[in-house]
Amino acid sequence: MRKIGKLKFKARAKEVAILVVFIAVTSFAIIEVKNLLNQEKIKALTEQISVSGGTQEGGILASLANNENTPLRVTGNAIAVLDIPAYSIRGQIAEGTDDETLKNYIGKFEGCADAGQIGNFCLAAHNNIYTELFRNLHKVQVGDKVRIVTRTHEYIYTVTSTEVVDPSRTDVLNGGSKREITLITCTQAATKRIVVKGELTSERELDAQEQQEGVM
Repeated sequence: MRKIGKLKFKARAKEVAILVVFIAVTSFAIIEVKNLLNQEKIKALTEQISVSGGTQEGGILASLANNENTPLRVTGNAIAVLDIPAYSIRGQIAEGTDDETLKNYIGKFEGCADAGQIGNFCLAAHNNIYTELFRNLHKVQVGDKVRIVTRTHEYIYTVTSTEVVDPSRTDVLNGGSKREITLITCTQAATKRIVVKGELTSERELDAQEQQEGVM
């Protein structure tokens, strides 16, 4: 009886061992399949960005594709493109500063002047969440150039001041008799606001090819 008991125990132990190996192999296979699927998704997304040149209707794809090697061109629901080449700050500009807009775009404050107009062209974007379009805004210095490209014109603003202010300082959005731009984002702790101001120093109309293909 003891021998039979030992045989049964060994058989049961063998079954458990086989089961453990089976579960381990199956789990590994599942993980590998998931990794392959994720890689395929990433590859497809990369190819989509590359082929489209960032022309998707809204969304993050336009922002991701809009790097230094891509011509400045307004896409989707955007009204303009901002570029500060010295600090790799580039992104599509859309009307509004609500949460949904700022998830994907640089937002233009309601009621402010348009690009190139007399008054204050006021823009805001995130620096540490979503697209992080203004993550390098704190590096901008007086004298740096801010390029704004609309569907028909290119405007160059020269930075005249940078400061950190309290959130209550809404006067930074006020306009005057100059053609100004104001860029705003939060500090890393989100307790203050970084404010960069500039004045229009040049403008030009885009030719037909630039309107179609973008501006380098």
